[in-house]
Amino acid sequence: MNVILKEDIISLTDFARNTRKHTQALKRTSRPRILTHNGRASAVMLSVEHFQALSDAAEEYEADMRLKAALEAYDRGEEGTPADIVFKRLMAKTEARRKSKA
Repeated sequence: MNVILKEDIISLTDFARNTRKHTQALKRTSRPRILTHNGRASAVMLSVEHFQALSDAAEEYEADMRLKAALEAYDRGEEGTPADIVFKRLMAKTEARRKSKA
């Protein structure tokens, strides 16, 4: 995710006045826009696709860290959660995701 300072940092006022132009640029370039207020960075705008990709990557990373912690606990001899409980939880999460995307 490269940012071109001269093009990608804009004021909130400019964004508000030229919203269509800036949202089209977000889609076209896939680069985020850094919005400033009184000369200081205050928000970051991303395309929906870019946000989804970052969100998916963060979720995958979190799952990897939970799995790593569980494997380390197992390696230390700690007992884990019984498989039937784990599978019920996974099924519930999967069903909730399906409903939220529908």
